Amino acid sequence: MSAQTETIEITGLPKGTTDAITELSRSKGKSAEEYLRTLIEAEILSQQTFAEILAPIRDGFRKSGMTQDQLDALFQEAREKVHQEEQTKKE
Repeated sequence: MSAQTETIEITGLPKGTTDAITELSRSKGKSAEEYLRTLIEAEILSQQTFAEILAPIRDGFRKSGMTQDQLDALFQEAREKVHQEEQTKKE
């Protein structure tokens, strides 16, 4: 399943802005397009309530049929795995 995408073209940027965007995106390890998309998506998300942001996740959880105890166990397992990986890196 592929997500549909749309394209926006930005014109009229002041001189040097494109270079600055390129440098910022490189410093984040992203392409200019990925970096700008991240900024736009973050701004849009910042306009939503926490409940609105979590609604698709909660809906997916309900549809999964997973119990709260199963979810808790899944998160505990993930936390332990991350902890073990961090300990391995320190050694």
